[in-house]
Amino acid sequence: MRPFLAKIGLRNVSQTMTVNPPTYSQTDLFFRRFLILSKLFTKSWGSPRSLWLIKEFRENVMAKGEIMEIIERRPPKMQINQEIKKDGIIYMDGHFKSPLMTEEVSEIIRPEVSNATWRGIFPMKRREGLVIHLAGTGDHSYFRRQWGFVEGLLKEGVASILLENPFYGTRKPSEQFRSSLLNVSDLFVMGASLMAECNFILSWARSQGFTSLGLSGVSMGGHMASLAASNCPDPVALIPCLSWSTAAPVFTEGALSGGVQWEILERELMRPEFRKLIREIPNCTWLEQAAEDNRKYKTGETKQLMWILMDEFTNLANYPTPRDTSLITSIFAEEDAYVLKRGQHRDIPCLKNLWPNANFIDLPKVGHVESYFKHHDVFRKAISDMLERKKNLHDGA
Repeated sequence: MRPFLAKIGLRNVSQTMTVNPPTYSQTDLFFRRFLILSKLFTKSWGSPRSLWLIKEFRENVMAKGEIMEIIERRPPKMQINQEIKKDGIIYMDGHFKSPLMTEEVSEIIRPEVSNATWRGIFPMKRREGLVIHLAGTGDHSYFRRQWGFVEGLLKEGVASILLENPFYGTRKPSEQFRSSLLNVSDLFVMGASLMAECNFILSWARSQGFTSLGLSGVSMGGHMASLAASNCPDPVALIPCLSWSTAAPVFTEGALSGGVQWEILERELMRPEFRKLIREIPNCTWLEQAAEDNRKYKTGETKQLMWILMDEFTNLANYPTPRDTSLITSIFAEEDAYVLKRGQHRDIPCLKNLWPNANFIDLPKVGHVESYFKHHDVFRKAISDMLERKKNLHDGA
């Protein structure tokens, strides 16, 4: 991989990470100002019961790496809607019920979200592995991923499955506007659902004869891929692009924080009944911690609670380490104003410490938006390299 990096002026930072004060991309900050329609969490934090159930599920299943036990106990049925063979390629559309629909947590999964839909693009002859591509923020169709990833990887014999995110595309609730999630808890339901759905698809892909398997995604998709990989029972290639270890600073300090409906969330947080129900969640000190943190950092209890919840549910340190971290390549932008690699007041886990032996590629002097439009070649190369490494180390080649 390193000759390729040198050729295009990138840095492999497996051994060192910069400690200089961050410089943020002006393109990222400019772009954020024009996303006036992309409001986040426009309704609520989510019901206290929803937060309770997803907290229990995280602690008892996801944090213990036991998502496959849920799937194997009552596996969903894979349904193939259509299959087209053309020019040496198989195009396949399928769906299945999200595995979480068999658990107690199913009561917080809306019917329109529960149907996991996907598209597969498989080369008919040469097969050099398969990767699941997860959607980034705002990606409601298959087009972006098919254009940016699938077509280039097909030339190398790599198959792809594009999974539709919960709350996106055909899985979007009718009252939700575009990518504007209604509730904070929706993001956590999305993560838990994708963890289960990705692992079910990987299991299905093995049954179809694929061995070198991987997970990838850009931005939010990269983080969701990392969550899914934490519960994979077998080694899997993992290529998260433009993501990091936790979403806590993303929604409280990064460019996306400007889209959060803080006034709506603050009004709900101040309601006595809401606070009472949150305090009734077993072993939950969120409100007390938010008050204490606000005394330290003076940014308001609402932002402190957002940090606490995001860190509880999205921090990769709260989940198992993937089986073989040498199969991971994490790609990040040096001047990313959306995905922050440090907090203003608090330290956040460094992926280099969470994933020993992983590879880290730094895209210098660019931010989130510019990296997305300019560096799909780097993303695809990393996917190919990690699938090849998976094949050589674990698949008997």
